[in-house]
Amino acid sequence: MEIVLDSVSKKFGSSLILDNVSFKLEGRGCYGYLGPNGAGKTTTMKVLTSLIRPDSGTATINGFNVARNATAALKFVGALVEDPEPYPFMTVQEFIRFAARTRGIAEPQFAQLKETLDLPPFSSKCSRLSKGQKRRVFLGAIMAQEPEVLILDEPTLGLDPAESAIFRNLIVTSKKDKLIFLSSHLLYEVTQMCDFVTFINKGRIVETGTVEALTRRFSSKAIRVEFTGQVDEGVFVALKQQGLATGYSKESDRVFTVSFDGREETRKTIVDTLFRYGIRSVQDTGLGLEQAFIELTGGAK
Repeated sequence: MEIVLDSVSKKFGSSLILDNVSFKLEGRGCYGYLGPNGAGKTTTMKVLTSLIRPDSGTATINGFNVARNATAALKFVGALVEDPEPYPFMTVQEFIRFAARTRGIAEPQFAQLKETLDLPPFSSKCSRLSKGQKRRVFLGAIMAQEPEVLILDEPTLGLDPAESAIFRNLIVTSKKDKLIFLSSHLLYEVTQMCDFVTFINKGRIVETGTVEALTRRFSSKAIRVEFTGQVDEGVFVALKQQGLATGYSKESDRVFTVSFDGREETRKTIVDTLFRYGIRSVQDTGLGLEQAFIELTGGAK
């Protein structure tokens, strides 16, 4: 299983949306695609699903050129791009069965799909469903096609917290034997679901790597410490004089933020030193992918 973009560019009018974008995704797992609004995420998804053609460069899936042979390239691909909805005149069961049969599957595993996605009654008309229910039914139709590759653009859009949790569980289970490429602006979801991540900003790829490596690289360089009682500011002056802290700020007599060099060893020494003053909680002020997003894209969403 493989998705490859090779020097793909796309303009809309005078606006360059994708600027020589290249990346390669292969094997099983979940790949996150992150960037601010307007960065080019949805345009990338549309190129990969043959909804638009690139002005230059090539997109291939499993070795087939999407623009030249979309039927072969997308044969084992399930896609959700922008905000599609099931046909309103069909029932839930009719729509899922229709989607499955377009891929040669006579009868979907309805019971499993209902349990996995908590689908509404199969006899319900799609026109009468809520936005979140329609989204889940569409996801059910995609999964009924038994795809090897999933391309998902903001898949939890319109889902409530409980529905989002259902979807996250689906991805975590499915990525064991599928290649999943999804865009999202919810960084905590990406951290939970994805193994790899690619950042795009202003139409260009700015970073790629494993979630673990990027989280470690962009780890916080400050901690917020809350104490059980008042703590004298001199404690933090001393940390700075000892070279452990690069700075500090006072939120209240019981809450301070301490900056340091970002090394785990330094963090541990600071916490051990402050422990005697009665620590209630310690939190990193910028975590993992959130910090990476801020530094790589300028913080715009």
